[in-house]
Amino acid sequence: MFFGKAAANAVRSFFRYMPLRRRVLFYSVRADDKLLDNAKSVYNAFDGKKQIFAKKLPHADAVKLRQYYLLLTSKVIVTDDYIRYLRTVRLRPRQKLVQIWHAGGHMKKFGLDAPSPLTDSEERATHSQYDAVIVSSESSRAAFASAMGVDVSKILPLGLPRTDAFLSGEKRKNAREAFFEKHPKLSGKKIYLYCPTFREENAVKIDFEPPIDWDLLDGSLGGGEAFVIHRHPMMKNPFYKGEYERIHDLSNEPMNLLLCAADVIITDYSSVVLDALLLDIPPVFFCPDLHSYERDFYFDFPNELPGETLTGSETLLEAVRRAAESPLTEKVKKFRREHMGSCDGKSTQRVVSLIKGYVCGK
Repeated sequence: MFFGKAAANAVRSFFRYMPLRRRVLFYSVRADDKLLDNAKSVYNAFDGKKQIFAKKLPHADAVKLRQYYLLLTSKVIVTDDYIRYLRTVRLRPRQKLVQIWHAGGHMKKFGLDAPSPLTDSEERATHSQYDAVIVSSESSRAAFASAMGVDVSKILPLGLPRTDAFLSGEKRKNAREAFFEKHPKLSGKKIYLYCPTFREENAVKIDFEPPIDWDLLDGSLGGGEAFVIHRHPMMKNPFYKGEYERIHDLSNEPMNLLLCAADVIITDYSSVVLDALLLDIPPVFFCPDLHSYERDFYFDFPNELPGETLTGSETLLEAVRRAAESPLTEKVKKFRREHMGSCDGKSTQRVVSLIKGYVCGK
């Protein structure tokens, strides 16, 4: 291995003496050459000098070398998730680090507030260099400050840039039309979108098999209904293996596209429900492991949830149909305000303005 600890320290020290460039680095380790939607929205809107570094872990030596160079010579760094290298790489005094967290609201506890394979000191070191953390509402600030161990003054409720597209009627209409063009068999049907999240046991991800009788569900769905499945990206097991007329696994489709076509969202502990609420999509919460689920929440779960909560699948379809026909309640609107109150269609504009100020030295 070329990069031992001493060599890595020497390389980083060398780059720290190079000129600091007025460049915005968009940094991600989620996927090769791809940004998550929040960072992508800002990248597309930012018209200054910019660079993407997106490489899945683990990193080869050549990748590490380029990474250290970009991290230590970019005036502003924008990320959308954990950067483990920041536990050991100290940024320069004039650099700015902006965290645009990928999820909205403050539902499941995370970071310092939840079980983690990281120690508290590692968790704090991961987040300690942030100059700004972008969140979706004023009410979310305290939860993020607690989870990351940073001062609440650094938690900025500017809204999530990726939600701007949701709130554009024309973009939503175009996305809905694109979905049904791609999936013409679903055209004209009510779309019941099922989005379960991943499961953990002692901070280790485990397989999850929802207790749904797929034969019974398919036989119970009407000709004008479709049950669409979208697994969380961190769920590795394809729990649905059947081939039915009215059940469709579209886990490879972008979530934004599916949401624009959905009539009801069915989820459990996932923050995707908050995106759905922005689109006025009624929710149903199907939580078969409610009493054994390990993660804690930042609110009274399930009592404060803005929809019907089920632990068994026997009445799932009936609950979904009720949600599809019922107007949004004040409880739904209150929950949406508390978690997504800053998402008003202008989030990208505000975040870009913040970054431009950092680039110019403000």
